[in-house]
Amino acid sequence: MRKISYKLILGMIILVSVTLGSIWLYQTAFLERNYTNRIVDTLKTNLHEAADLYETDDMTGFEEYAENVLISRNITIEVFGIDGMTTLRGLGGMRGQMAGSRVLKGAYLDELLKSGEALTRTTHPRQSLELIAYSILIPESEIIITGTIPAEPISETVSILKDQLIGISLLLLILSAAIGTFIARMLLKPVRELNRTVNQLAEGNMDARAEVSTKDELGELANNFNRMADQLSKLDSLRKDLVANVSHELRTPLGLIKGYAELARDVQYEQTDNRKESLDIIIEETDRLGVMVDDILNLSQIQAGYADISPVEGDIIADAQTAVSKYIIAAENKGVELLFDTDRDSVIAYYDAMRLQQVFHNLITNAINHTDPGGKVSIFVESLASVVRIEVRDTGTGIPEDELPFIWERYYKVDKSGSGAKGSGIGLAIVKGILEAHGSAYGVESKLGSGTTFWFEIDKSTK
Repeated sequence: MRKISYKLILGMIILVSVTLGSIWLYQTAFLERNYTNRIVDTLKTNLHEAADLYETDDMTGFEEYAENVLISRNITIEVFGIDGMTTLRGLGGMRGQMAGSRVLKGAYLDELLKSGEALTRTTHPRQSLELIAYSILIPESEIIITGTIPAEPISETVSILKDQLIGISLLLLILSAAIGTFIARMLLKPVRELNRTVNQLAEGNMDARAEVSTKDELGELANNFNRMADQLSKLDSLRKDLVANVSHELRTPLGLIKGYAELARDVQYEQTDNRKESLDIIIEETDRLGVMVDDILNLSQIQAGYADISPVEGDIIADAQTAVSKYIIAAENKGVELLFDTDRDSVIAYYDAMRLQQVFHNLITNAINHTDPGGKVSIFVESLASVVRIEVRDTGTGIPEDELPFIWERYYKVDKSGSGAKGSGIGLAIVKGILEAHGSAYGVESKLGSGTTFWFEIDKSTK
């Protein structure tokens, strides 16, 4: 977390630094030049206005303009002869700025006489004053009007701005670090909460949940994480049920097998009936144990995605009748009436016959086990437009409504007391896996005291 915090703070500082660097670049590269250009434009504008007054021989207006406007703008005007040597007049500004005679020579004078105007920078020798000088040639009057304005304010202004920028830069860097720290704490608070919850889950606390109330992506992540934690908690509960149920279910037949094996060993030779009874029980319990192991292996294959589902064309009515016929004796022994009903003699559909027999086995045996003597178990096959609907109905005890969503989960048993109907809690999970592998719709309807109906649909054609 610290690394992420440092990255956020560093990112904020870098952003501010880049911004400040851009400002510095602008100041050093453009600000002084732009400021100078503005002063030069002001100087040129005022000098041309003064030249117009002088050219029209409006000496009164010229002098008033110089005294009222130029002085206020710290501009000095000097009037020279066309040779640049003869000073005719100097007005406005400061006398120390009168440097016209200093600049009106050499290349500057040549450029002025050639183009009619010239611009330069100079320094007054006595006052160490940096000046900007601009000259205009009036050929008709054979005079040169030169205006000067101090350049010092430019440097002073830029220097002041630099000092201010240094202070602002330091302040912004400090603020950026503080703001970055605050933002990092706010953004990483949900992450730290999620990390805390993950550690608690890793330590075995399946009740741990992330308390994040934000409405952003992190809040959505926390909600999804909590839903995942709910599923993990449910899986943990199922795992515990597995340990309890499977250990009980396995221990019971193993105990019986051992007990009756010892009895068969110890009985006298002439006690053949006792030996036969013991061996019959051993065989029965061994078969039961084998079925349970097969169920566990089948479920593992289905959940791992290794279940081989190969739908082919088949008569589902015939296969359903075959499945029902296998459990007639079991139903009679329980005192349960087993019925088969269909609206067709034959219906062709596409399914894996072996896997579908597993579905019939689990649903029919489940119905018989949960139906009291004198009750009924009915298997109904109905041909619809594109599917075949199979229903397994019983008049048994029913399933509580709040438990219906969980009966398809592996190792989940409605009767958690260990009494009542036999079963490992795996059968319906196997049914679910096989039907989903077929792409079949399935469901359950139940009411306490009125019985339960399991249903599923098989396609009549390939997908």
